[in-house]
Amino acid sequence: MKILLFSHRTPYPPNKGTQVRPFNMLTSLVALGHEVHLIAFAENDEELATKIELEKYCASATLVLFNKASSNWQALTALLGNRPLSCAYFDSKRMNREVNRIVKEFGIQAMVVFSSTMCQFVPPEFMAHSVVDMVDVDSQKWRDYALEHKFPMSIIYKIEGQRLRHYEYEITRQFPFTVLTTEREIAVLDELDEETIENKMVAVTNGVDLEKFKPGNFSKFAPEQLPKHERPHLQDKNAPRIVFTGAMDYYPNAEGCRYFAEEIFPLIRAEIPNAQFLIVGSKPSPMVQGLAKLDGVVVTGFVDDVRPYIAASTVGVVPLKIARGIQNKALEAMASGCALVVTSSVNAGVGATHDQEFLVADEPKDFADAVLKVMHDEALRTRLETKARSFVEEHYGWLPLMKKISDLVEIVGKR
Repeated sequence: MKILLFSHRTPYPPNKGTQVRPFNMLTSLVALGHEVHLIAFAENDEELATKIELEKYCASATLVLFNKASSNWQALTALLGNRPLSCAYFDSKRMNREVNRIVKEFGIQAMVVFSSTMCQFVPPEFMAHSVVDMVDVDSQKWRDYALEHKFPMSIIYKIEGQRLRHYEYEITRQFPFTVLTTEREIAVLDELDEETIENKMVAVTNGVDLEKFKPGNFSKFAPEQLPKHERPHLQDKNAPRIVFTGAMDYYPNAEGCRYFAEEIFPLIRAEIPNAQFLIVGSKPSPMVQGLAKLDGVVVTGFVDDVRPYIAASTVGVVPLKIARGIQNKALEAMASGCALVVTSSVNAGVGATHDQEFLVADEPKDFADAVLKVMHDEALRTRLETKARSFVEEHYGWLPLMKKISDLVEIVGKR
């Protein structure tokens, strides 16, 4: 079937949460026999250049340059109306033109829309032939942000949460199938009637690259595996390491690291004075950069590959208070055979069992005690590492997960 796949960001290279799912959706749909044409936004010339790599995986790739300055202005002016700011932010006449061109040129039969903000580009005649992958209920994220921030941003986030929630309900009415990562996310849309939930809502979780994130790909301590400019991050051979990986310009990640570094890590350092907390991820916000001033905290910024840092660490942590859907960082650590401590919000997406695949804790002392328990107890650590890997092997392979979306595409494409 000839499919047009929308993504609000170029999905290559697949090294961020917003890229991993659409990239694996693309490659899985191709592997399942579909002819896939990709259309996505690119923020700069470097992202535009990924078209060359993307076309190794799909029939065609169209990247539309995204202007942040004009998009911010579009979102700001949208405050005066009733439209979700997110939709205004991504609005693009060029995107509309390219969609119409692709439909005519390639004879598109069905569409898959990654991210609710891209639904605005689906031609009306294709709504009945499209599957929307909202991934998470983004409106809930903005509602959570409103509670975490002060005026005036709290008001703006509250407005966006309300508008986007209304828009998400419109999507469930207008399109034949809406996909979210978990049943928990579907339940957030609590005004849906039972018929809609039963016939139009589908839970398809994220997967993980089981070959890439495989135990033993990197040795436990080998700084020479890193590029020279990264080696100072692992210069202390004797330091027990605690690792967090993720995009560090994303508020839930930044706030989670602040919470751990300021409220949990000092309790750990009181017992293990030479412990290090590695914050591994691109574009650290000023708040995250400031955490590097704390004893034992290492903020790496962008790294070529997170896997050596996971391998070099005794334990991984995902201390997020705001966690929508499923956290790729947790799956990647588990697939790598890394013992993890997570919050209950994170585990609500993963669905593992406390004291089996990882440990779950929320309060600072409980979280610190759990991390210390893993660091001190080698037998526990080994058991968690083994069970975590087995769990993701059983539940989180990409191809069988994406086949569920392929099956939905087959249904809408034949209508």
